Amino acid sequence: MIAERFDRWSFQVARLLYNFGVYGVLPALFLLVTLDVVLRYAFNAPLQWGRDANGLLLLMTLFSALPHAWDKGYHIRMEIIYGRLSSRWRSIADIFSAIAGFFFFVLLSIQAILFSRYMVVTEETGEDLNMPLWPFMLFLAFSGIIFSARLLANPAATQEHEQGTSSK
Repeated sequence: MIAERFDRWSFQVARLLYNFGVYGVLPALFLLVTLDVVLRYAFNAPLQWGRDANGLLLLMTLFSALPHAWDKGYHIRMEIIYGRLSSRWRSIADIFSAIAGFFFFVLLSIQAILFSRYMVVTEETGEDLNMPLWPFMLFLAFSGIIFSARLLANPAATQEHEQGTSSK
């Protein structure tokens, strides 16, 4: 019962994160890159802060898509080796991937939270983008926590995706 609720909750938050990244951040990134290119090549007046903002928006797009990508089985793995494994060894590989990913993203989230505190204290900004960077670091931590929750709640997402696509 609790595991089901945790799975449903983390799945819904992962989906919201994905929608935020795809329908909010990615179009903003597209518009900013387009504006910067037009200003750079048509008017020889690029946005000085454009590269910093592009990098932050790209980071947000990628991290907001990670939990959903895990659930759908869209993550990167070594297909040459993975495809030759028996279903039992694939299951074992998926479990080890989930465990390794869980610990990595939990530690990454902890470090991001600790570093965001440092960023607030030192008032850290981008090189050209004169705005605080700590909200982006906290977003990275939040995405890492949700991804860790999805890895914990759904360690065999790859197999479920493959079974779902092979039966269609």
